[in-house]
Amino acid sequence: MKYHARLEYGNKTHYFYNFSEESVGGKVILPFVNGQVVLIDFGARKRLFNMKNATFLRVYRTKTSLKIQEDKSIVEQMKEPSFEENECTAEIVGKIQGAGASKSLSSLIQKALQPSKAQIFVVMQFGDEILDSAYEGAYKAVAKQFDLECLRIDEVEDSGKISEQMLTGIAESRYVLCDLTGARPNCYYETGFAHALGKEIILLAKKTEKIHFDLQGHRFIQWSTEQDLRTKLHDRLTTLEGKRSREE
Repeated sequence: MKYHARLEYGNKTHYFYNFSEESVGGKVILPFVNGQVVLIDFGARKRLFNMKNATFLRVYRTKTSLKIQEDKSIVEQMKEPSFEENECTAEIVGKIQGAGASKSLSSLIQKALQPSKAQIFVVMQFGDEILDSAYEGAYKAVAKQFDLECLRIDEVEDSGKISEQMLTGIAESRYVLCDLTGARPNCYYETGFAHALGKEIILLAKKTEKIHFDLQGHRFIQWSTEQDLRTKLHDRLTTLEGKRSREE
């Protein structure tokens, strides 16, 4: 089976064709659900496209690959009214949510399709006296003011693998707060995972911290004291929650 998709944004349409089930899920459906920025072929050129600008996505399935015909391009074939008989959007989303797709892809898309929890998942080094104090005295305290749960991986009471628990916590949370003080490689990895899922990320680091070059262009909350951290985090969450309320 081959899968194809039609993406609508404004009064324009973009077509994807000849994907495997796994690829259409991971490269088209998941970015659409999460509002990610993706690389798309526009004719002979590739361009970055923000999926947040898309309004509708329809998925189609055919037994064989679509091929250019003498008098019709693949896109022209997909535009024909009869092609609508191949639509399978609800079916493939249902299949992905169930057991039809690979376990990893199914899990990610299931979580992406569900409303996020009123929760902040915190990615940071722990076992450090200053950072542990900041977690309790600033991150948890400010989250409570917005009726948000605040969770760190060492607080998860589960017998499963820590790596899976971490990724699940990130995928399910409304916000992911990443304090990169200490430059721990796992924290950078988890930040990248949150970014790939299109999560709303709050980046932080102590003012004395040197940010790695690959994140230097991103907006950081740089803090010096817990009071400074509480004030700046409160301001950021006020903005984010206000934006969220307007969009609902």
